[in-house]
Amino acid sequence: MNFINENAALNGLADYIIKSGVCLYNSVKYIYSLAENEFYSVNIKDALKIILNNVPETDGLRALGLRIDDYTCREMQGEEYNRVLPLMVFSLAVRIPVLKNVKNGEDTMTDDQLYRLYTAVLDKGAENYRDIITETFLETKYLVRKGKKLPPFTADWYKSYIYSSVPALSEITNKNMFLLGFVDVLFAMFYSCAEDGLARKLLEYADEAPERENDE
Repeated sequence: MNFINENAALNGLADYIIKSGVCLYNSVKYIYSLAENEFYSVNIKDALKIILNNVPETDGLRALGLRIDDYTCREMQGEEYNRVLPLMVFSLAVRIPVLKNVKNGEDTMTDDQLYRLYTAVLDKGAENYRDIITETFLETKYLVRKGKKLPPFTADWYKSYIYSSVPALSEITNKNMFLLGFVDVLFAMFYSCAEDGLARKLLEYADEAPERENDE
């Protein structure tokens, strides 16, 4: 795909993926905070609507009076849980090849551009800690090339990681069970919005290309 400044475009797309990962990370914390005193006063539909309508912004739920401080998210404080953020970004990065389906006229991203975008996201901190994420960039590339559907974007890896590495969140409590049940819904809906947003961002960069301007 043609860009007026390819490096800037790839860097901007990488930043969007990073911000989306941060958005998902913070959204999980905000949802977890619902189980504190605000649990019965905040409509979960309103919370979802704010999250999904504002990807990749991260703090829209503050408008509902929610917070993600050391008190409401005390079980999420610590090195092991902090590794969830680079894992979330990595889970988005391995799906970068789906951008091959985004067309600007007949123009699409090249395999080289897709891989450079993937490595840019890794350079910015995405990490598959302990190989928790089973999906890979190459597997996604193969599925896209063959025109096959990708597996659903689920919270399975997140829950597996919690059960194995963050015991404070795996204890059977109302708050923990609420979180581990809700992330299934959140991850699936969030990814759909993040993918659409990334596609729009790609087309914004492509529309700036000189070739497009000359055609107009």
